[in-house]
Amino acid sequence: MDYLYKNINGREIYLTFLEPIKNIYEKAPVYFLIPGGGWHYATRQSMIECSDLSVEQLRKKGFAVVSIDYRTYNDDKVLMRDIMDDCYDALRYVSNNHNELGVDRKRIVLSGHSAGGHLALMLAYTAKTLIPEVHILCAAVMSAPTVLSFKNNLPRTHFLDTIDDIFESEEQKEKFSPYNYVSRDCPPTFLSAGTSDWLVFSNSSELLYDKLKENNVKCELVLSVCGGHCFEKVHKLIEPNKGMDDIQEDIANFVLKYI
Repeated sequence: MDYLYKNINGREIYLTFLEPIKNIYEKAPVYFLIPGGGWHYATRQSMIECSDLSVEQLRKKGFAVVSIDYRTYNDDKVLMRDIMDDCYDALRYVSNNHNELGVDRKRIVLSGHSAGGHLALMLAYTAKTLIPEVHILCAAVMSAPTVLSFKNNLPRTHFLDTIDDIFESEEQKEKFSPYNYVSRDCPPTFLSAGTSDWLVFSNSSELLYDKLKENNVKCELVLSVCGGHCFEKVHKLIEPNKGMDDIQEDIANFVLKYI
């Protein structure tokens, strides 16, 4: 079922809600998905399809699923702060309507791929301050950009050539880098990346993983060795040790540890 969660300047923005396949809980925990697309395009259905295996497994375990649209640069010429505002508002909608939806706003899992993984991490690490009534159980992301600026003496972590469209300055890239929000209060985090991803490098996840470990945050890092941005085969003669289905299985298993 689709719900209008925001109307801004005549632009209607929707989320898709999927009920649990099996009703286990009085109020269902939420698997909250944010699609990728380089912050330049995003469709909520694409993330449901990308995550179809974990979506099905978690719905069978009593989870409801939410997948959101948000404004993008291609459609709306928005900046990162506007995109983040949409993500916060989608989460607020779920929280404010938790009784009608039959969900538990104290048990929310955030997930996303690529740009959606970045947004999921930002939401996971900052929502406690901005939406205190919500509790994030954990975050589980794929191929996420975590360090957006190269001014901080860290190695280059991506080759996103359109990133300057949505940021006004290097300071804004710093402000919206999940790496800079790591603390002991971060929720458990699952990170996955392809070692042959030439768009968002695997060191993006590795750097965040190391910082989470330094702060004693429960975390896991799974690398698709020789896998690409979607854990696909990149090298003609070498199969990745983990494909998308394997990563989805790992995500579902990670999430179930914290429910």
